[in-house]
Order: sequence, then C-alpha cells, then structure tokens
Amino acid sequence: MKDKKYLIFFIAIITIYVVYEMQKPNPEDWTPTYHYRDRIPFGTFATHGLLKDLFDQQEAPSSFKTIYELVEQEEIEDNLLILSSGLMLDENDFSSLLTHVEKGHTVFLAAQDFSSRLEDSLHFETYLEQRLNPADFTQVINELAAETKTNVRFSLPNGNEETFVFPSLATVAYFSKVESDSITEMAWREDGKPVLLKYNGGQGDLYLSTMPLAFTNYFVLQEETSVFTSSLLSLFPKDEPLLHVEYYQLGKLESQSEIRALLSYPALRWAIYILLASMLIFILFESKRRQRIIAVIPPVKNATLEFVNTLGQLYHQQKNHKNLARKRILFWKDFVRSHYTLRTDKLDEPFKLELTRKSGTEKTTVFALVELVERVEANNMIEEGELLLMEKLMNEFYGIA
Repeated sequence: MKDKKYLIFFIAIITIYVVYEMQKPNPEDWTPTYHYRDRIPFGTFATHGLLKDLFDQQEAPSSFKTIYELVEQEEIEDNLLILSSGLMLDENDFSSLLTHVEKGHTVFLAAQDFSSRLEDSLHFETYLEQRLNPADFTQVINELAAETKTNVRFSLPNGNEETFVFPSLATVAYFSKVESDSITEMAWREDGKPVLLKYNGGQGDLYLSTMPLAFTNYFVLQEETSVFTSSLLSLFPKDEPLLHVEYYQLGKLESQSEIRALLSYPALRWAIYILLASMLIFILFESKRRQRIIAVIPPVKNATLEFVNTLGQLYHQQKNHKNLARKRILFWKDFVRSHYTLRTDKLDEPFKLELTRKSGTEKTTVFALVELVERVEANNMIEEGELLLMEKLMNEFYGIA
C-alpha cells in the first residue's frame, strides 16, 4: 500500500508538470541549425521545398558525412550545398573539395567564418562584425525588425544586376580581402564589401558566401529576400543532382529513434528526467533491507532462587527452622555439585580449599559457611539466629547483595 502511494504521487507530479509545460507558450528558437527538417526561423525546411521546385526533384537529399567521405569513398557525382555558421575544413576535406570542383561539379559554401586552411589556399579573408547570440531572443527579434537595413547588390550570371534589402543581421560578415585572380566578386553590401565570390577551379565552379542565413526559412519566406535565395540556388546546374551537406553544422547526426523524438520536446524531455530521478530516489530508499522490528526478549530468569526464597519464607513463618535450614543446605550442595563439580559427602579441609578456589568467594566466608552447615546437620534443633547467619553467608557465597 505504501509503495502504491509513492507511485501515485510520482505520476501525479509528472502529469502536472507535463500539462504545465504543454500549456506554457514556447519562445521562438533562433538557433541557426540549417537543418532540412527544422521549421524554426533559421532552419531550412522551406529551403528544401524551394530546391524541389527549382530542380524538379522528388526529394532534396541531405547528408551528414564529410566532403572527404562523399568524394573519395562514395565517389558521388552530386553538386554540393554546404551551410554553416563556421565552416572548418581539414586537409582531407579541402583536397577532396578541390578535386570535386576540378572534375566539373559545382559547390556552394555559405558561412560567416571560414577555416584558415581554406582562406590561405584561396587567398581571401573574412570579417565578422557581430556574432549571433541565439539565446538572446530579444536582440535577434529587435535586429530583424530594426529599421536599419542593408542593400545587397547581386551581379547575376546573365549580366544583369539586382538589389535586395536585408536586415543587417544577415550581412554582418563579409570578405575583407580578396587576392586571387581566380576569384570573381558577384555580390556586395552597399558599402562595397563583397559577400559572394566565385572561384574558378578547373571545369567546375566553387561559390563562397558570407550570408548563410539567406538560405534559412525566415528569409526564404520573406517576399523581398526569397528572390535572392532563388538566385543563389540558380547558380547550380538544373539538370544535375544537388546534395545538401549538413555535417559541418550538425556533425554526425544520430538516428531518429523513438526516445530521441521524445527528448526533442522540452516538456516530455523534462518529464522523462523527473521520472528517472524519481525512480532512482525510490530505488535508493527501497533498497534498504526491510525487516520487522525484533521484539526485545528478556533473558530467562533463574527462578530457582526465587522458589527457594519463597519456600523459605513459608517455613520461616511456620517457625520450622531446622526443616528450612535442611532444604537450604540441600539446594546449596546441589549448586556446588552442578557448578563446581565437587563432591559434597565429605566437607573436609581439601573441599573447603577447592571450593574457595573455584567459586572465587572469600576464604573466610567459605570456611564459615561450611562449618555452619556441618553444625546445623549435626544438631536436631537450630536457633533463628543460626538460620539468619546461614542465610547471610549463603547470600555472600551466591554473590547476592
């Protein structure tokens, strides 16, 4: 019954918390994930819908593998779109990237930060004026809604130019230095800072942009900026497959198991945490060994002395001192035989000495008691004083205070 009460209590607490969390309005998540399943402002769910429309694909595929794995191990022939807040490529990835471009494929890299390996090899530098803080919801919303806008001029491949207006949050990064004849600038902020480059590498094309946020749901769904995103995606050949590589933002994404799906919802995630913690506390308390309280059983009393005293009081009241003394002596002799294994048929000097040694009683007490026993046994009548003396000596012998 007690365990059932605990269980009901824990279930009630969890239920109340889940209901509270489900009713509580969730703040908008401004984390730039660039994930194709995310419908949050800086996810790319809408972007993938745009990809299907532009490239007539049933599904715009994503991959969570590195460029090296895709190019060198799987030998893919797809064009690549890579979006990331900070794009870090190691030696193998960079080498595979150039190999893929040289074979005639198109790769589009959009990030606010690029690895030094990429910058040094292609001879450009980037500068980030302000880093996005997704946790500061107020700052993000204010900057998106601010009157301060930035014009982005885009030189289209057909020779035409178009200007698009972006919140300054989308254009906080730019290319601060370009020192390569193989690179062509294609888009600029209104202050002349380039935000889109084209690197001519072999038979293919490599595009680099400092505006990855332009590919997210927020800007794809905005009428004034969605055309810019479509124009960027139009740089890919229409008749070739396109692969969105998400490794450089999300890493090796784990499989979407049932428990992972549950943990993706804050209310359910905290409910599971509370349930697990409650179970742990319950196990810790219940792991203690349960046992009924052991009743204190007093040791069995030696009622023989009480019986003798009671019997003695009876004889004393009847003034039968001799009979009382005889019974006391019989009990004393039985006690000596059973406790000290001494014969009591001869109460001589050796007997007294041995009884003194074994009993640990004072020698004077033992000798006086034995002599009194002999005298009582020899006489037919004894006085009350002798009976009291014998009682006193026996009590000292038994160790009774």
